[in-house]
Amino acid sequence: MKRFARLSLCLALLSVVAATPAQSPDDLIAQVKALKQDEVAWRKIGWRTCLLEGLAESRAKKKPIVLWIFIDRPIDDERC
Repeated sequence: MKRFARLSLCLALLSVVAATPAQSPDDLIAQVKALKQDEVAWRKIGWRTCLLEGLAESRAKKKPIVLWIFIDRPIDDERC
């Protein structure tokens, strides 16, 4: 019974995809631009790439700090 349900769902999805007309790249770009917001709050934040600078500013303004860590830098990166 589960296999039949899965098969039915797959066939339904395929029929929807097949019925959708192909779009030009310009149409897709216009759709993506319509979804984007011009002003996003996080873009107004003065992000710091150096932890020490961020901590100093956080203490001076008496505001909390958000520490965002990701491992994507080469080992010899000397920015901070």
